Amino acid sequence: MPASLVYELALNRAEEGNYKGAIDLFQNRFFGSEEGGTNVRQVWLEVKLQQAIGLARIGHCEEALAAAKTLGSPVPGLAFTQDGLKPLLNSARTNYQLGGVSSTCGQKEEADRRYRLSAQATDTSDVVWAWTSAKMLGSYDPALWRGRLSAALSQAKDNALTSANQGWWVYSVGVLQLALGHDVEGKASLRESLLLPDSRMSHHFSRLAMEGATPR
Repeated sequence: MPASLVYELALNRAEEGNYKGAIDLFQNRFFGSEEGGTNVRQVWLEVKLQQAIGLARIGHCEEALAAAKTLGSPVPGLAFTQDGLKPLLNSARTNYQLGGVSSTCGQKEEADRRYRLSAQATDTSDVVWAWTSAKMLGSYDPALWRGRLSAALSQAKDNALTSANQGWWVYSVGVLQLALGHDVEGKASLRESLLLPDSRMSHHFSRLAMEGATPR
């Protein structure tokens, strides 16, 4: 099975809650690097992150917190887990999601630590996660963040016209529109993203956003 299909199947299984089935797909396979393509580490981390979120959602907090704690740990037999995961673990989205796991499971101090890290992000595609993390903390200026969301939306629209990763940027446009309360436009952008070639897991993220899993 081509790596791109393995990635899509793993993400689909994770979305439906079949985490073991998703994780099993990574066993006994070689994943080559593809310039400009999706990295196996991105998909692996996303599957494990969805597992932690899913466990927390159903109240299995001990397992959820253990999964969150070992998210970037090396796994015997999976060479790609031995390095390269740290930058992905430090993303605004990952910190926000792990903050949610900690919050759900009563770990407020750890949740706030994660939200503070996420709220510091400045990249265009991270602003929606920084914004919603800031809302979880004590100091939140709605006018300031609305300005940042609007500026990020403008930049994302420009990127969607010029970048090779069009699907990713159209998805980013969609979630920013949703964050600004433009529901009709946001959902239309997410549907458009699903019709474009998958880019940086844009199909997976668009599906999650359409199901309400993205902040707004």
